[in-house]
Amino acid sequence: MSLGLGIGVSHAPGMYMKTEEQWDRLWHILSVDRGIPQPAAVYEEKGEHLQEMIRRIDAGHTELKRVYDEYDPEILIIIGGDQVEEFDRSNVPQLMMYLGEEAVGSIPGGQMRSAEGDATMTMSVDVDFSQWLLTKLVKQEGFDISFSRELKNLPGRRKGIPHAFINPASYLLDTERTKVCLIFENTYDPPSLTAKRCYELGKAIARLVKNDPRRITILGSGGLSHDPGGKRSGWVDVPLDKWFLDQLATGNGRATEAMYTFNSDTMVGGTGENRAWITVAGAMEEMGSNATVLDYVEARKTVTGLGFAYWPTQEAARA
Repeated sequence: MSLGLGIGVSHAPGMYMKTEEQWDRLWHILSVDRGIPQPAAVYEEKGEHLQEMIRRIDAGHTELKRVYDEYDPEILIIIGGDQVEEFDRSNVPQLMMYLGEEAVGSIPGGQMRSAEGDATMTMSVDVDFSQWLLTKLVKQEGFDISFSRELKNLPGRRKGIPHAFINPASYLLDTERTKVCLIFENTYDPPSLTAKRCYELGKAIARLVKNDPRRITILGSGGLSHDPGGKRSGWVDVPLDKWFLDQLATGNGRATEAMYTFNSDTMVGGTGENRAWITVAGAMEEMGSNATVLDYVEARKTVTGLGFAYWPTQEAARA
């Protein structure tokens, strides 16, 4: 069946918080306490309006989980970045694949759930598949990709695999049936990959796995527009986010290759994580699929435009 499902979803910490107090605390840490001027709309995120945002976020996660379980993948490829969790300034790979047998990470909100500290989960890596895909991408498709068989956190950082990988996995993965393949993209630290290169990476992955008999899902984690702790922290570029989602919904992912080709205060920081979605778009458009956009939430207190989308294929629907 090969690649039958794609997912694009944000992973901002505020998505996993359920109270106004938690949202306000995060907002102050990332924006207010840093003296960053805030948009007027952020002050509307309170009371019933905020609770409705939380309900929409929960509904987006629930629907993605439903679609994921319905497809029941045997392999989940996760595309994500790092924010000084694994890589310090001595080495920032543009692309890297993890070949260790397990990946442990701190689940979002773990400190609030566990009196003993961070709650964690463990993902089982399909090492054989990951090694095969790495070899094919390097030798056949011409991608220069680093690899690692062990991950060591930088001092003072959260335990285990970066949050870009563990946050979506924390609600999608609930059985040992699905193994993962973890691909790091440099989504944050300039100079980073072009959107064109990210799109072509996705197409290459789809071509390589097209004859694999297993059910495979590819997930892009991060975005949409945000700059946590930066000079635009709390500001969401709504027109950019809606344009981006429209391109994916119409199967026009190639248009997103224009992103990051020019200098813009909007394109820096977390907006670079759109690269992971662009990789998924390349893969799923290679499979003939357009994105189904579930929702878009302008969440300024969690400093992010939050997106929820998936790409189904006709072959998966018939199975």
